[in-house]
Amino acid sequence: MAEAGEGRLGKRLKRILVMLPYVIANPGVEVAELARKFGAKEKELVRDLEMLWFCGLPGYGPGDLIEVRLDGDRVYVDMADYFAKTVRITPAEALALYAGGAAVSSLPGMEEADALRRALKKLSAGLNTRDGEAAGIAVALEPGSEAHLEALREARAGRRRVEIEYLSASHGELSERSVDPWGLLAALGHWYLVGHDHLSGEERMFRTDRIKRVTITDEPAEVPDDFDPDHYKGAFSGRGEATLALEVSPAVAVWFEDYYPVTSSEALDDGWRSVSLVAGGERWAATLIARLGADARNVRPPEMLSAARCLAKSVAARYND
Repeated sequence: MAEAGEGRLGKRLKRILVMLPYVIANPGVEVAELARKFGAKEKELVRDLEMLWFCGLPGYGPGDLIEVRLDGDRVYVDMADYFAKTVRITPAEALALYAGGAAVSSLPGMEEADALRRALKKLSAGLNTRDGEAAGIAVALEPGSEAHLEALREARAGRRRVEIEYLSASHGELSERSVDPWGLLAALGHWYLVGHDHLSGEERMFRTDRIKRVTITDEPAEVPDDFDPDHYKGAFSGRGEATLALEVSPAVAVWFEDYYPVTSSEALDDGWRSVSLVAGGERWAATLIARLGADARNVRPPEMLSAARCLAKSVAARYND
């Protein structure tokens, strides 16, 4: 039975990966046409598309999740340019995937480690390795962006200058920067370092997930007395930014701030936590609220809660058809 279930899941995944590039290339394609082209029932296709609402790139914030719109019988997909072409993995990509998976599988307390190791064994077969292992691969984990955020917060609190290695999105080049950290700003699902950049001699904003290294120096940092992070949010105006406020349950509170750009957080007497964060639009907020379900309460503004309820009803109605 397990093999049959895994076979159905694998078939469904292959159909989705092949269907996505077609929908992206043919916006507004009808569900009936997709069903004919990919040999599936219309209800199955709709369920596949609805599952994509909760898929995307790591970070799973605004701009990371795939957006699917069903306008009547027509299908539109946004925020999925990385699926614009049918997914095919090269040997180099397979090797990189194996190395990354091997690193993650060794992390302590990972419940999915056994399943991941089975997947790695299958992947290694395609690499022509022996005994189900890719020999000669040494894996070491580097500190992630969360460690960089902690270092930047420490430097800001101690008014210390930092040296960073920063990847320019426009040029794709790494540069060494010496920065007086003024503060951290959350916008559009990302954290930004605001400060005085000594290389340019001007104030700059650096997206923290593009910072590859942070070093706290002994040099004092000059921070304006009137620095206000909210002043810089105007740089993101008109790009779908909105503020979402809600209370999350104790079970969610332990990890929520590590995964979302929380701008304020306050512990409540009953163990719940009141948080505010930057949302990348009503659809993103509705998806998040729907995923939290009973672990979220007192959602503000009300229109975001209404959008989440409409989304949940739409999904439930389609599954009950």
